[in-house]
Amino acid sequence: FLLICLALASFTDEEGYGRFLDLHQCFEIFLNIKGLEKLDYLTYLQKFDRFHEIQKDRKNFEYRQYLLEYLFPYLLDFLKRCKPLINIEKDLINVKQDFELKWEQGIFPGWPKETGGALAKGGASLDLSGFSSWEELASVGLDRLKSALLALGMKCGGTLEERAKRLFATKDKSFEDLDPSLFMKDADKTKRGNKETVRHKEIAGMEAQIYRLVDLLSEQRSATLDNVRRKQARAGEDNEDDEDVGGGDISDDDSGPEEDGLIYNPKNLPLGWDGKPIPYWLYKLHGLNMYFNCEICGNHTYRGPKAFQRHFAEWRHAHGMRCLGIPNTAHFANITSIEDALSLWNKLKNNKDDERWKPEMEEEFEDSLGNVVNKRTYDDLRKQGLL
Repeated sequence: FLLICLALASFTDEEGYGRFLDLHQCFEIFLNIKGLEKLDYLTYLQKFDRFHEIQKDRKNFEYRQYLLEYLFPYLLDFLKRCKPLINIEKDLINVKQDFELKWEQGIFPGWPKETGGALAKGGASLDLSGFSSWEELASVGLDRLKSALLALGMKCGGTLEERAKRLFATKDKSFEDLDPSLFMKDADKTKRGNKETVRHKEIAGMEAQIYRLVDLLSEQRSATLDNVRRKQARAGEDNEDDEDVGGGDISDDDSGPEEDGLIYNPKNLPLGWDGKPIPYWLYKLHGLNMYFNCEICGNHTYRGPKAFQRHFAEWRHAHGMRCLGIPNTAHFANITSIEDALSLWNKLKNNKDDERWKPEMEEEFEDSLGNVVNKRTYDDLRKQGLL
């Protein structure tokens, strides 16, 4: 419960308590990537996960930074705030495993298996685990030995014996342990090609995880598209009204801050029924610049005194009181601290114990002589046989 309350408190006004995505920052970064198609925000929301449709510039540094530092972190953080009960870490592990299989087979969307790289041109590698000596290795022939040496970037000349010994020397050894003189001058190019392959695989793996996050947030994405269309329709109606009032066309220099459906709201004012920020005087009148924290509600923050007073009768506060084992009565109005609530509840229970009717002290009995005594005294006298 506390986790859900904290997640609800961390949403911005644009996100609407987890109903909408706020990809404006990612959109601005996307527009600054050289070579990519320039889109408006609505089109970006529809196509931002179609990575396989990008024909070029997917392997540069800016695109990698856009995925790793902006798009993926935001979607992951939004999902954790929006759906905190989902075990997303375990889900992403399964995505990575599935991606590894598709990458090895060359069937991952937008990243076909390269056939023109340095290794492909040089030859095919050879598994040396089945050979116990260079003599056995020589039995595969000159051409096969040459192909295997080229695949490793090693010199491939010489006799059958020299090639077999050179290739067999690499068995169970890393490249760092081998003599550099055994390699061709183009070996550095092969190493650079391997580094590029690792970088491309990292980008593709990030795309695979983003595919999964977008799939889990499909409902929020659809709601965001509807919300942006609705805002743009309102902005269009307002522009038409302005044109009617002005009696003429509006020049390009008069374009306001709500161009492209973006609302100008530098003071982060709440939105009214028309989707626009409320007036600042109304914002101050209702005290919406003041924030009140309630520990009983899981440290939830309420904006404005009206919302703060109203929350004592709402479900969140009532649930918090029920978890503490305290009835949500008028005695606990304006109490937000758990310690204060427990202290007052203990005091009320003690007062109730003092006010409770005690029959042994307050119940009255009359003896045969007409004397009136309480129950305890009457029982003592009866046991002594004095009545």
